[in-house]
Amino acid sequence: MAENIYNYKIVTNGDMASTVTSPAVDLSKTDGYSVYAKWTGAAAAGSINLEVSLNDINFVPMFSGATSVAGPGDALWEITTAFYDKIRVVFTPTGGSVGVLNVQINGKGDRI
Repeated sequence: MAENIYNYKIVTNGDMASTVTSPAVDLSKTDGYSVYAKWTGAAAAGSINLEVSLNDINFVPMFSGATSVAGPGDALWEITTAFYDKIRVVFTPTGGSVGVLNVQINGKGDRI
């Protein structure tokens, strides 16, 4: 049975005035995971993408569309299967974005 194998922040107080890229998270023992992003700032503007990689070098967007950011808010992505090795979160600002981004990831799988 899958158990919680990690739960930690991958972005802490990210400055949304510029691009924010989380470190890549290893999913090699993960069955499924969720990513929670929360941002503050009335002028926060841009987009958030989950990017995945098979080789930790070439990352591609996981979804065809990014999550739009316009003012304060939050988003949760729940992924029930992970057939790639790494994931990261990328925020790309538009205009004069001002805000703070925090992102947490929770993974479930079997400890080996």
